Amino acid sequence: MEVYLGIDAGSVTTKFAALDKDNQFIDGLYLRTQGRPIAMVQQGLREMAQRLPSHAHICGVGTTGSARYLAGVIVSADVVKNEITSHAVATLHYLPEVQTGGRCDIWE
Repeated sequence: MEVYLGIDAGSVTTKFAALDKDNQFIDGLYLRTQGRPIAMVQQGLREMAQRLPSHAHICGVGTTGSARYLAGVIVSADVVKNEITSHAVATLHYLPEVQTGGRCDIWE
């Protein structure tokens, strides 16, 4: 089973999400960072390894969040992006017709 792992290593929480090759959610994990981003990324990796199917093969890893570069080094991430870029890419994936800017009636 091909699995892609996303890690959002933030100052308050560290989140993990595993998706299959069809972008279907497999499992996730939510941890308090507690001022220890390295320890929480390591703990999260251990917990996700136990939660994922035994035949899972992680094919790619992406990181985001305030500790994204640190988490990226720990996991040898394939991609490291800030939250704004991550939100934009995800939004365009699920809602390709979405737009920003332009005319806004509430201001007129």
